[in-house]
Amino acid sequence: MKYVLLAILIAASSAAAQKTFELKNASKYFDIKVHVAECDEEFCRGKATFSFFKKGTPAPYQEISLSNTLVQLENGGKPLVNVNLLYDAQSVVNVGDFNFDGMEDIALCDGEDGSYGGPSYRVYLSSRAAGKFVFNKPLTELGRHLGMFTVDKKNKTLETFDKDGCCWHITERYKVLSNRPVKVFEEVEDATSPSASRIKITTKTLVSGKWKTSVRYEKLPPQ
Repeated sequence: MKYVLLAILIAASSAAAQKTFELKNASKYFDIKVHVAECDEEFCRGKATFSFFKKGTPAPYQEISLSNTLVQLENGGKPLVNVNLLYDAQSVVNVGDFNFDGMEDIALCDGEDGSYGGPSYRVYLSSRAAGKFVFNKPLTELGRHLGMFTVDKKNKTLETFDKDGCCWHITERYKVLSNRPVKVFEEVEDATSPSASRIKITTKTLVSGKWKTSVRYEKLPPQ
């Protein structure tokens, strides 16, 4: 009898750890349901299924399953959506036009494989021909820096940020050509020298197919 009771308690505990979230504010055109294997009061992790529904329809038109994810929960237990704050909040889903073709694309958190053990993202582009989201490996590589890349709609660029300790930072900017990122800008802030009194800032810009480099120095901020 006690073994039966134990099995029931284990099954109940497992079921309680699983959660399904409905995301209705991520997009103007579709809703998302996220089913995650394991949740506590602050995070959900483990296997996840993302189901996509056209607004007002009961059946999903696409489902994407991941072996792992990370869902950061707001107060009240709701997942963050379309939030990208480098050292703070990161969303399980980011919706945006990542290749600037006028259609919404998605980035789904697939775990904590970003810089410093932060969240990482798999990118899927909208395809009119396929009628669904299609995985894009080159853009997914941009989702493995320090947080999700940012999107500049005006200049049609994507930007990543990374660091090595307190004193070395790099910002990289990309154009998207044929659904592949092409780097057009890089800026490195370097104050790693033990005797450094200034920050060395090296900027590289791609102009007419050639890189132009400039270097400047700025005072270190007061400690």
